[in-house]
Amino acid sequence: MVNETTAEKKAPDLSEGMLTVEGIETDEELLLARDLTSGLVKTIKAFRFFPPDNPTLTGFRDQLHKKFRFFLNKYPSLMIQIGEYDLSYRGKSLYENRDVKGSLAYHLYKDGLRELRFTKGLEEWEVQGLIDIIRRGDNLNAWEDDIVTLMWERDFTHISYVATDEFLEEASVVIPDNVDQFRRNLVFKPVAHHVEADMLEEESEDATSLDEILARAAKETPSFVSNRSVYFLTPDEVEGLRSEVDTEIDPAFALNILDVLFEILTMENDPESYQDTLQVILKILDAVLARGEFRKAADLLERVYIILKTYELKDWQIESLYQLVIEAGEERRMERIGKILEEETRFPLEDAHRYLLLLQKNAIPSMIQLLGKLKNSKTRRMISDALAEIGKNAIDLFTPFMDDRPWFLVRNIVYILGRIGREQAFPYLQKAFHHEEVRVRREAVQALGLIGGPKTIGVLVNALTDRDIRIRSMAAINLAKIGKTVSLIPLLEVVQSKEFQKKDPIEIKAFFDAIGMIGSNEALPALRQLLERKGWFGRGRVDKIRIGAARALAMIGTSEAKAILESGRQSKDEAIREACIRAARG
Repeated sequence: MVNETTAEKKAPDLSEGMLTVEGIETDEELLLARDLTSGLVKTIKAFRFFPPDNPTLTGFRDQLHKKFRFFLNKYPSLMIQIGEYDLSYRGKSLYENRDVKGSLAYHLYKDGLRELRFTKGLEEWEVQGLIDIIRRGDNLNAWEDDIVTLMWERDFTHISYVATDEFLEEASVVIPDNVDQFRRNLVFKPVAHHVEADMLEEESEDATSLDEILARAAKETPSFVSNRSVYFLTPDEVEGLRSEVDTEIDPAFALNILDVLFEILTMENDPESYQDTLQVILKILDAVLARGEFRKAADLLERVYIILKTYELKDWQIESLYQLVIEAGEERRMERIGKILEEETRFPLEDAHRYLLLLQKNAIPSMIQLLGKLKNSKTRRMISDALAEIGKNAIDLFTPFMDDRPWFLVRNIVYILGRIGREQAFPYLQKAFHHEEVRVRREAVQALGLIGGPKTIGVLVNALTDRDIRIRSMAAINLAKIGKTVSLIPLLEVVQSKEFQKKDPIEIKAFFDAIGMIGSNEALPALRQLLERKGWFGRGRVDKIRIGAARALAMIGTSEAKAILESGRQSKDEAIREACIRAARG
């Protein structure tokens, strides 16, 4: 019964958007999926409509959990694809609503979710957690969090997802459809003054080298540079400017004098006056950082690099300018930046990211300390991406944190080492693979896949038998990516084992996709045997094996593989024919 505070509200149409089935649907699995999705939509709407303490919500949640449990007891997993306005299962629509204000599909899609995956063993706390995340998504600040980030933070045991994201293709993407999907969005591409060619993926068309930026900036240097005497300041005038900035009476005024100060740097020959000018510039940097104006702070540092790159300087001038950049990343400034990012959500993270990319290696320890303190997960991910860029040649600064107590900090360090992609990190990632926290071990498997090399193959082969399904599945994909034909034997041994038929469909798909990605004809005899083999555990399980084998043959794509598929399409066995036809369709 609705309490008095909600009795006057108009009751919502909880079934809005659910599709009406025309005729008689004979696919029991699809019917159950449609009923479950209907229950999910109704529950989400109920939690949006009723107050949190209304007992009605408990009934909705418990009923939804029962639907999940019933479905997953009959079928080991449920994968709901998320379109812009619809939810679907196995290519058939379960829900559609084009009203962007009320559409659950649109609500999930706009934040980057593309698929929700549920596996057997789903617990009640996970169902409640998913409801809470979707409900919170209505009121999230776009600069602070999104649904994908909340999912990543919660790290469910039996719920995973496929998502796109502005910084990376999230670690929770359990089984990518191909190598490109696995690696896409893993690299954040703003420009740094010392960014090397990325070791994980090709440069994007948007990426611009620092040399190009500096050359363009040099061309755009104001005309007053040609007449330096016009802007000459006496020592007393420089001292006056410094006093003005020290009092911080008007930070906007300080920004307006930057042109003059940088012009002084290009013509000042007295070391003491040069240092005075740099101190004024450093005060201005502090002023803009205090106001959270990271774009202006980044502009300031870029101008320092422009002077270093384009002017003929004496050694003491070069040393002084580099010292300014060093001080821009010192601990107390990093702490100030962390407080601003944690307390304020109105500052674009890309501006802060741009500033951090311009810092030197001395800033790395302080930035790592921030990772262990900040609560905002999106901010932590941004800092991790920046660290992966400025730390390319400083792996030794990260490794002392591998033994830190907070597991999430260790996971972030592992993620960063994977992004850096240097074999030097292998011993530390190998150690992380044996960490007691499964989420650290998952990150280690992905990082090992990014580093590649012969040493990683042995660890990934061991990961094929890990107790965690995500680790096993991702290890298979990574083996195919870095090991090629060397990885084929251990993968075939797993898929040909008797126990493999009992595995979850998601894992089965991962292993066969990995074999298909290797693309070798050496796999054809085993795949043909699996395609045509009679099952020991019933038709449903064997069909998953057949479908996986046929898919792998289609991915291999050689004339010999195509011949096996064509032969299967002519088979008298309906299951073989269906598997080969589905594989041919892609």
